[in-house]
Amino acid sequence: MGSRSNRLVLSIGLSADVASQAMATTKASGKARRVSTARAPATRAKATTTSRAKTPRVPAVLVNKAMLARYDALLKAFHEAQGTEFGGWDAAYEALDSLLHSEPPLFIAGGYKTAKAFLGAVLPGVALSTVRDGVRVARHFNADDERKYGVRKLALLIDYLEAESGTELPRVRIDLAKTKVDVGEKRVLFTSLSFDEMRDVARKKKSAKGRAGTDAPGVRALRRVFGGSGLGNVAVQCRGERWSLGRIEERQFADLGAALTGYAKKLAKGKPG
Repeated sequence: MGSRSNRLVLSIGLSADVASQAMATTKASGKARRVSTARAPATRAKATTTSRAKTPRVPAVLVNKAMLARYDALLKAFHEAQGTEFGGWDAAYEALDSLLHSEPPLFIAGGYKTAKAFLGAVLPGVALSTVRDGVRVARHFNADDERKYGVRKLALLIDYLEAESGTELPRVRIDLAKTKVDVGEKRVLFTSLSFDEMRDVARKKKSAKGRAGTDAPGVRALRRVFGGSGLGNVAVQCRGERWSLGRIEERQFADLGAALTGYAKKLAKGKPG
């Protein structure tokens, strides 16, 4: 106990001496300054030798040899088809469709996180809306149709048909010789319309039906279920086989789960709404 007291007195004495010296220095300069205590220098993070470009952007577990081989084959087909006639254009965008819309999307095998990043590399300077139209047109029409009617007019027809059906079109070829659209009170063949007429028809149909995919029968049925469960604020959309929900509050998680479970049971019994 005695030695501990001696150490404490010694420590206090040393602190007092340091403070006295500091005060003497400040008095000599005519200015009173606060005595600062020394701080340990901050430890700087060591620079890593691995560059950002070499850092894997996609978990390797998502990519297997078969997926990588398919990605390479489709990307090669895409590049080889570019710059040729419309037949080559159609083949290029069909390959692009597979690269973008497979499950999982094949572009991740190339190390890209998003479709936007992938398209920025393979089609620099091309607007995403242009790519979207090209992919959809190549999916539903052949090279002869594209050459005869043009990509933009065919894209307008797809807009019209999706607005009419309320959902994304299935992956089938569209027979233009049998495809009719509403013009006023009449149903007329698409092939008889000019580009401007098709554009006006598509705009009117989209305006009347709302955004494609939001008014599908299943969407309306699910909205009714949510409305009866105090979940009327939840947004519902469906495009093809993909459903999305939005504007969900945390407090609604349990009620949302119960509502979806009940709806799933109705679907299983063939009673969707």
